[in-house]
Amino acid sequence: MPTLLPTASAPDSARILRDVLGPVVAQGPILRRPGLGALAEKLRVDDRALHRVRRLRRRYGDGPVLLRIPGRTIALVLAADDVHRLLRQTPEPFAAATGLKIGALTHFQPHAVLVTNPPLRFGRRELNEKALDSHLPAHRHGHRFVDVVHQELDGLHGRTLGWNEFRDVWSRVVRRIVLGDAARNDVELTEQLDQLRADANWAQLGRDHDAVRARFLAALSQYVDRAETGSLVDALDRESESLDPAGQVPHWLFAFDAAGIALWRLLAVLGTHRSRLEPLVAEAHHPEASPLLAEAGAAMQESLRLWPTTLVVLRQSHEDTEWRGRTAPAGTEFVIVSSVFHRDDDALEFANRFEPAVWLDGRADGPWPIIPFSEGPAECPGRNVVLLATSTAVSHIASSYDLDVDPATRTKLAGAMPGTFNHAGVRIGFWTRPGPP
Repeated sequence: MPTLLPTASAPDSARILRDVLGPVVAQGPILRRPGLGALAEKLRVDDRALHRVRRLRRRYGDGPVLLRIPGRTIALVLAADDVHRLLRQTPEPFAAATGLKIGALTHFQPHAVLVTNPPLRFGRRELNEKALDSHLPAHRHGHRFVDVVHQELDGLHGRTLGWNEFRDVWSRVVRRIVLGDAARNDVELTEQLDQLRADANWAQLGRDHDAVRARFLAALSQYVDRAETGSLVDALDRESESLDPAGQVPHWLFAFDAAGIALWRLLAVLGTHRSRLEPLVAEAHHPEASPLLAEAGAAMQESLRLWPTTLVVLRQSHEDTEWRGRTAPAGTEFVIVSSVFHRDDDALEFANRFEPAVWLDGRADGPWPIIPFSEGPAECPGRNVVLLATSTAVSHIASSYDLDVDPATRTKLAGAMPGTFNHAGVRIGFWTRPGPP
């Protein structure tokens, strides 16, 4: 009989739920809950999670460690090598479509690749990669995406915004890039998606708004059918009906919203540490030297490293798997808490600094897992599109505006970067910057 992975004691299981997994659920893994985000920041929940994982490593070894949760077999991942193994061996034997993920995402994207198992998964993954030009440095419609970002952000002059106001601006960018200019003012579509994402926070326990989902998916299908020239849906192969092309689009909207959170946090950092703006401004004024905006892209990825917008990465085995001579039974759902690895200052000397250079000099590509876009066969297929849009945004803002960050946020960001940073509490003024000399 195989020896099972170490199982956390009942008290340790309760501590894991309290310090590691509970805060993820409370903040909202699919749609952030601003009030609980503020509480999470006050309680420094990401620091608590890291300290708890360190104690578990000392007590149980490299793990993974199983949790006592009725009705589920959950394994918390503790070791860097195990993160890489799980992500690189996706979707077999480790499926990306876990029970927890399916229970959440089917509220608004029931046919997305993330909740699809083989063999259908391979076709849907290829459909996404072709539409998103995943294997190209920039999307075929990239020039239009850049124009959209510039047009929408040019309206920030002289305004002071909180997160909700900035999200309204960013949502217009997202709708235009994904669906076309006709969707620019379709606020109802975003509100419907928000309602469904709020339900998804509760996974299988969430309320099902069937009528809202039907209206949302029908509206999306209309945009896909029109396929406005220069949009992402224009690049979608709409002939593959069995793969549900339109059913892939909700995730693009969802992922772009998370990118907006990372961008907003980055602007707060740049407005607090003005010297960090200098390489971005210089790059913006000389785009011929860096056509893909390497400095801006590095800054964006550093924001995602410091404060991951994907709070947990999930995988599930459909067969017994061996870990250092011990066995995880079939059906085990593996949980990788992103911040635990991104902010481990025992492993990363830059863990708690804002250090965009790590994305340019190779340090972010070391053996320790830094995975803002995941890795392996299920790596985010829209990485290039997201980085193009957000890099363009931060470059345009850095070269166009002086950023006036609210005093409370400047205080939070003055020293080492906090482990938990509630983006919803940030306010920024956008004042016109003088042009280049």
